Amino acid sequence: MKNLIALILLVILPLSASSQSLSNDSLCCVPCKSLKKALLVKTERDFLKEQIEITRDSVVILTNIVTNQDSVIVKQDTTISLYKKNEIEFTQFIKNKDSEIKIKDEQIKKQKARTLIAWMVTGLNAVAFILVLL
Repeated sequence: MKNLIALILLVILPLSASSQSLSNDSLCCVPCKSLKKALLVKTERDFLKEQIEITRDSVVILTNIVTNQDSVIVKQDTTISLYKKNEIEFTQFIKNKDSEIKIKDEQIKKQKARTLIAWMVTGLNAVAFILVLL
């Protein structure tokens, strides 16, 4: 029985090996199903390789865009801070001018009152002078 199994193995193994061996240098025997699958895998691999390259390029471009946007945001923040500082200074300037205007208005009112009093005194003096002359 062992001899029979050994004989079968000796006959079957070389047959399967000879069907896969090269008959000449440029010819290879491969089942069609395996060849189609290998071509499909190679095509998918090439496609995915291109997709990875495109994705890497996209990541680099988007990273540059984000970096540029970040620097624009920093510049705009600086500009906003400057505007806020200027607004505070301008508001203080306006408050100072408003207080100066109030002081000048009070001085004008006082001067008008003094002028009115002066006219009244002048009028009374004129009346007194006229009365003295009579």
